[in-house]
Amino acid sequence: MPHSSTTNLPSPEWDNRPITVLGLSRSGISVADYVLRHGGQVFLSDVLPATPTNAAQRESLEALGCLLEMGGHSKQVYTHAPQVVISPGILPSNPVVNQLKVSGLEVISEVELAYRENKSRGEQKAKWIGITGTNGKTTTTTLLANTLQSAGKNAPACGNIGYPVMTCLNDRRENYLPPEALVVELSSFQLAFSPTLTADIAVFLNLTPDHLNWHGSIEAYTRAKLRLFTGKQSPQWAILNADDPLSETIIQHTQAHVFVFSRNPATSPVFQQQKNRISVQANGMIVLEIESQPPVDLFPVQKLHVLGEHNQDNVMAAIAAAHLSGVSKEQIIDSCLAFKGVEHRLERVEGPIEGPSFYNDSKATNTDAAISALQAFGDRKVIIIAGGRGKNEPLERFVKAVQSHAQAVVLIGEEKERFAEAFKQGGFTSFYPADNLEEAVKKAITLSQGEPILFSPACASFDHYKNFEERGEAFKRFVYNIKSNADKIHTHQT
Repeated sequence: MPHSSTTNLPSPEWDNRPITVLGLSRSGISVADYVLRHGGQVFLSDVLPATPTNAAQRESLEALGCLLEMGGHSKQVYTHAPQVVISPGILPSNPVVNQLKVSGLEVISEVELAYRENKSRGEQKAKWIGITGTNGKTTTTTLLANTLQSAGKNAPACGNIGYPVMTCLNDRRENYLPPEALVVELSSFQLAFSPTLTADIAVFLNLTPDHLNWHGSIEAYTRAKLRLFTGKQSPQWAILNADDPLSETIIQHTQAHVFVFSRNPATSPVFQQQKNRISVQANGMIVLEIESQPPVDLFPVQKLHVLGEHNQDNVMAAIAAAHLSGVSKEQIIDSCLAFKGVEHRLERVEGPIEGPSFYNDSKATNTDAAISALQAFGDRKVIIIAGGRGKNEPLERFVKAVQSHAQAVVLIGEEKERFAEAFKQGGFTSFYPADNLEEAVKKAITLSQGEPILFSPACASFDHYKNFEERGEAFKRFVYNIKSNADKIHTHQT
C-alpha cells in the first residue's frame, strides 16, 4: 500500500462519490486505495471467501473505510454506485457483468479509470504510452521504460506488467514528482472495458489467437486490440508492426500519425508506404528512417542480448516510441545494447555442471509465444517442456515448430493428453509425459545430449500455479536444486 502521508499530487476531489469494485485483485485493490484516499466511497465485492491469505489486504482497505464483502456478490453490487470497476479476470460473459450492463451501470477497467484520473490533472497529466499485442508486451514495456528513465524521464512501467496504473497515480511519498510518462502494458482484458482510453503513443506488436476462452471469439479479441488505435480513441501516434496483417486494417481506420517497424522491409507493402519507419536490413543493421531526414544506422541486431527475431520486433517498437518521446539516438542505442531481457521470458538459468543450458520462458502462455521461443534457437535443437491449462488454440503450427526445432518434448498439465494426440497426428513421436514440473525437468535432463532445455509451456499456468511468475520461479528452483546436487556430487568426487 502507498505511504499514508498527505499527497502532493493534484487530483480531482471525489467528495464522497461512490464506486463499486469487483475483485480483490491487485488492480481492484489499487482502485479502492486510490479512491478512498481521495475522498470517495468504495464497495468492494469478491466471490472468493475471506482467508488468511487475503487478510492483510482486507484489513488495510477496511482501515481506510472500504465496505467489503467476500464469498459472493450481493444486490449491493448493483445499487452502491453507477460506476463499477471490474478486475481483468472476470469474463465479459459473466452473468454479473451482463446484469450490471442491463441495470444501466457503467462497467470499466482499472486502466480506464486511471486514464480518466490522469487526464483530469490538466497540464500535470502524464503522457500515456500504451503497448499491446498478443506477445512481447512486457519486454517492450520494460525496455521502453528503461530507455526513458535512462534519459532522465520519470516514466514507470505499469499496467498489465503487474504494477497498476492507479498505484502510479497514488504514490504518496514526500517530495514525489508526478510521472512525466506512463509506459502502460495493456491486455485485451483491460482494453475490452476501456471505452474512452486514448493514448498519446500506442504500440501494436502482433496478433495471434489467444484468450479465446475469455473473449469468446477471435473477432472479439481483435476488436479489443483495435480499440486502442481506431476511431475516436485513435492516438496521436500509432506504432505498428508492418509484418502483421492487422496493421493494414489499423491504418485504414486510425486517425493517428503512423510509424511502422519491420523485419522484412523489402517485401512489406505496409512498410514501403510509410515515411516514418524502422527496420532490420538484410545485413542485420537496424535503420531508423524519419520523414525528410536521411536514414540513421543504429546498431546490428547481433549486438542484442535478447534471443530471437520476435525480440527484434520488440526492440524496434521500443526504439520508435523512445524516439517519439524525445530520447536521443545515443541514449537509445546504449539502453538497447544494455538490455538483457525480462524474467520468465527466454531467461537463461544457470544449470548443472557440464550439463545442458536451461531457459525459463514461463511467460509463453500461448502457442505463438512458444513457437517464437523455439525459433529463437535457430538451427539448434532443444528439449522443450510444454503444457498447462490450454486456451482452445489450434495446435498444428505448434506441432510443426516442434518438429523443426525440438529433439523431444516433455508434456505436463491439463493439456498433455491433447498435446500428445496432436503430436501423434502430426507424426512426431518423441514426446514424454510427466506428472509435474519437477519430474519434467528431471526427464528433460535425461533426454538431453547437450541440447538446451527450454521451458516454454504454450499454456496458462492456472492448473497448478497462481500465475506464470510462480510457475517460472518453480522451474528455476528445480534447476537450482539439480545444480546444487550436481555441485555436491562433483565436490565429493574430487
